[in-house]
Amino acid sequence: MFARVTTYELAEGRASESIDAFQPAIDHVRELEGLVDAYFMVERDGRHAMTMTLWESLDAMERSRVAASSARTEAASIVAAEVTSTYEFEVGIRAGANADAMFFGGSRVT
Repeated sequence: MFARVTTYELAEGRASESIDAFQPAIDHVRELEGLVDAYFMVERDGRHAMTMTLWESLDAMERSRVAASSARTEAASIVAAEVTSTYEFEVGIRAGANADAMFFGGSRVT
């Protein structure tokens, strides 16, 4: 599994508004092949936000780059947000209450 994480600096007072602005971007990414999950997180009283998308393979993440970049740039412009960083990672460990497996170093551990 692979992840793309993008951080944003929001204009002051626009944290709540940014949720509505990013909904179409998340909806667009949801339609891309290979998506496992997508999140938009916002510091409610602050000026920072983050998107995180999880992809089933490196290939799927790479194929999504252009569409994801366009979607996040458009959403950010609506609320005068600045994209401050974008990173791509391999997920080394995944664990959760509802996760049926964990991953370590790309291998499935049950």
